[in-house]
Amino acid sequence: MSARFVSVSEAVAAIPDGATVATDGFSLMGVAESVFAGIASSFRAHGRPRDLTLVHASGQSNRVAGFEHFAIEGLARRIVGSHWGLMPRISAFLGQNAAEAVCLPQGQVAALYRAIAAGRPGIVTKVGLGTFIDPAFGGGKINDLARDRAPDYVERVQFDGEDFLFYKAFPIDVGIIRATAVDDLGNCDQEEEAVFLDALAIAQAAHNSGGIVICQAKRRVPAGTLRPKDVRVPACLVDLVVLTPDPEREHRQTDGAAFDPRYVTAGAVPGPSSALPDTNSPRHAIGQRAVRFLRSGDVLNIGTGIPGDTIGQALAEANLLDAMTITVESGTYGGVPAGGVDFGIAAGPAAIIPHASQFDFYDGGGLDATFMVVGQVDQFGNVNVSLLGGRVIGCGGFVDITQSAKRIYFCFEFGGRHKKFVESVDHLTFSASEAIRRGQTVYYITERAVFQLCADGLRLTEVAEGVDPRRDVIEQLPFPVSVPATVPVGRPHSAVATQGAGTAITER
Repeated sequence: MSARFVSVSEAVAAIPDGATVATDGFSLMGVAESVFAGIASSFRAHGRPRDLTLVHASGQSNRVAGFEHFAIEGLARRIVGSHWGLMPRISAFLGQNAAEAVCLPQGQVAALYRAIAAGRPGIVTKVGLGTFIDPAFGGGKINDLARDRAPDYVERVQFDGEDFLFYKAFPIDVGIIRATAVDDLGNCDQEEEAVFLDALAIAQAAHNSGGIVICQAKRRVPAGTLRPKDVRVPACLVDLVVLTPDPEREHRQTDGAAFDPRYVTAGAVPGPSSALPDTNSPRHAIGQRAVRFLRSGDVLNIGTGIPGDTIGQALAEANLLDAMTITVESGTYGGVPAGGVDFGIAAGPAAIIPHASQFDFYDGGGLDATFMVVGQVDQFGNVNVSLLGGRVIGCGGFVDITQSAKRIYFCFEFGGRHKKFVESVDHLTFSASEAIRRGQTVYYITERAVFQLCADGLRLTEVAEGVDPRRDVIEQLPFPVSVPATVPVGRPHSAVATQGAGTAITER
């Protein structure tokens, strides 16, 4: 049976009230903006579809479009997702208990799509143990309404005397995905999409749940013109196809570009990016300091925020890009990752693999190192990025990645607008005790000083040139830290470049 080509309003009319709807996307990549906006318009005009459970693996907005359309009371009953940091309206919406908010790790939601498609009861993993995802610390229910009403999506189980988390599968009634071109039968090609996300898994999960699949596309092409290996979602899984009426605005490759071949071309020369930091800024200094800890051949993950904005650039400045493999959880390998609202893409990537496959690699211990941002860090080394000042942000891939990487480098400003060092974190996104039990190496890197996680808390290991360890660091902390008799002064960034690619300035 062939897919039907329909208007936006016809596609939205097919979504039942109370449906569980899975949406694809990462920042603005892969987001079916025409369909998202159509859902919001239909609800405002007709009061439907309403009471939806919206499921998404990664953040899907540029602070304005995408998932932000759904911040309307009554449209969504529950949101099950990983990250709302680039969604100010949704974040406030969930913080005000306008819908139930359940936060699950990004990689585990992606894995759940495949489990649902395969008819499995769920997935069993250690990812999330000891964090707010663990039922012992809230089970991912991140606002009061979810704690009162939402079902349990996570259960703690044991196998051979070891603790695991069981993420429960659930039916998907509607899957919303995106393609570049769809042929007359409904076969979907993603040639111009910047990354391969969860389109196939979502389509399979919705189809095998007895639901429907809506695909937004840029163009329609004759049957038989797509190369079989380029078809990412076969026609038998697609029910409705919407040709976006405004590709320039509602089917952008990424927020910064309607289509830029650099993001799908190996070795393309990166152009200027507005996300690159001022070379005299504290953020830039953090990136320069952080890359000195790397080793030749390392496979890296770079998170959003300061890492995404600085690490790739710092490696490029130090001529170390070829000595490392940079990955982003969206599925990219190599190239120079973009930052800001374009986080998730890389200019000149060597490879792009599916989203869930990237997390399989991560969860299995494939990462040598990761660079992550910090919202709060406490005296024990615990970190919060998911709930700050009452703002519901979520964890994204933070939990998956920090629990599996061999070495973790938290990058943040010592003297930023908001206090980073606190006596106790407001939300447990990273458990220091679990990291110590797992034998991970953990550093906390700021423009002013570097700390290492030890069994008894934080240890000051380095200060920047011109920084007085006691006056500028120790006396500014709300808790004591271990301090060596002589605190080393960090070597300048040029030391990395002059020693050549592959020379590591690692743990002292």
